[in-house]
Amino acid sequence: MINYEDALNILSNKLSIVSHTKEMALLDSVKHVCAMDIYATTSLPTHPIALKDGFAFLDNENYEVSTGQILKKGTSAVIPYEERYSNPPYMYNIKEAGEDIKKDELLLSCGELITAYGITSLASQGINTLKVFKKPKISILSIGDNLCPVQKKIKKGEVYNSNALSLAARILEIGAKISKVWQVKNNKLAIKEHLKELSKYSDFIITTGAMSRYDAMSQLIYEDEFRILFHKVQIAPASPTAFSMFEDTPVLHLTGLPLSSLLGFELIGVPAIKIVKNESIKKRKNLHVKNEKEFTCRENCTSAIPGFFDGESFRNAPSFGAGMLNVLAKCNGYALVKNKTTIKKNDLIDFFTF
Repeated sequence: MINYEDALNILSNKLSIVSHTKEMALLDSVKHVCAMDIYATTSLPTHPIALKDGFAFLDNENYEVSTGQILKKGTSAVIPYEERYSNPPYMYNIKEAGEDIKKDELLLSCGELITAYGITSLASQGINTLKVFKKPKISILSIGDNLCPVQKKIKKGEVYNSNALSLAARILEIGAKISKVWQVKNNKLAIKEHLKELSKYSDFIITTGAMSRYDAMSQLIYEDEFRILFHKVQIAPASPTAFSMFEDTPVLHLTGLPLSSLLGFELIGVPAIKIVKNESIKKRKNLHVKNEKEFTCRENCTSAIPGFFDGESFRNAPSFGAGMLNVLAKCNGYALVKNKTTIKKNDLIDFFTF
């Protein structure tokens, strides 16, 4: 068993990236990863402009202006109609040339995720297409003898395969593609055959289930076709999580317990997919927040505690056992606690949003 940081370092050093690129329309590029550095060709605004309706001061001359109007050279201030100033501060209510964007400024870096607001500066430069990395194709293989696809009528003793759809939706949210979503019985030969077929269509595969000690997937990763990067991580509640290479395709192996599977994906799967999709991996963005109510964690590991941050404090989910089903639907992120068993009221913790 390895610690969480070591697992992330292994992924950074061992995973290959999707390097194929394509040209896309600006709007279509959202949630793709930029494949080139993009610089501004024009400063904005090109000339000083008024930020208010009112009177512009130019030496001893005053003239009326509207918000956004280009000002005459030498204008020193703009006074709104409702204000009275005999000696206004220099550049009062004036946006200077180049204040928003300077010529040759880096607008978007290679490896940066393109967001809705990230395209603002690109559109302001008249950029309507850009080169992006193609989204990786992710497949999901659910393993279990009692799983029922949501498209079919459930039988006695079966459970709907909710894990697969939850993971697929999350994969779309972080900017990757879903290739295949399959399920298979807890049988070594059948699992191996499905993985061989999926590897033809996928840049990345996720398996869920059959990771208990004597289950098929847990044993299969030690066979010759697999190259294990790690098996078992000091994380709660997803310690059985493993990562392997199968015929050069990276495979994340998650447990079948719903909360364990989904939090394991957040801790291991999300950073792994970002690496594969060529997204620059910077220090994970977190909020340092105050805890609202005391809770306990498993000792000697990194614990992911689902909960809700309301802008002032974090409140953990009432229950967060590995087998819980609907916990994350009522949360907006999780606290990450390292090697502490008790988090008291008003303690500061690291909070990560989904």
